[in-house]
Amino acid sequence: MHLTLAVPFSVAAVAICLTAPAAAGDECSVLSPATDRLETVLDSVSPSGTPPYVAGQIRKALSPLYALRSPAAIDLRIRSDMLATQVDNSDPYRPASPELPVSDLVKATQLLAAAREYCAPR
Repeated sequence: MHLTLAVPFSVAAVAICLTAPAAAGDECSVLSPATDRLETVLDSVSPSGTPPYVAGQIRKALSPLYALRSPAAIDLRIRSDMLATQVDNSDPYRPASPELPVSDLVKATQLLAAAREYCAPR
């Protein structure tokens, strides 16, 4: 019984090890264009006030990130969504305040750079 289970598990382990580096490249084929679109939208966010419709543009730009699993993509998605909820004041558990959009924008911009670094050729 142990021998019959060892072979499939060994094959699965080898397959995972061989596809792991390719997964990062596959993610970058989605992550890189998404960062470009997101950067364009983030440039329209202003500390002095941003129209609520920009929140929808942020969410649309970050939507491809939901399919990704890298920490760079996940962190960027979460922080960008937090910024969107500040722009349209749609999170009842994190009400909009003057300082939160500024800090969210700074952090989202930093995470944008981190995502690009993650996908940079090595």
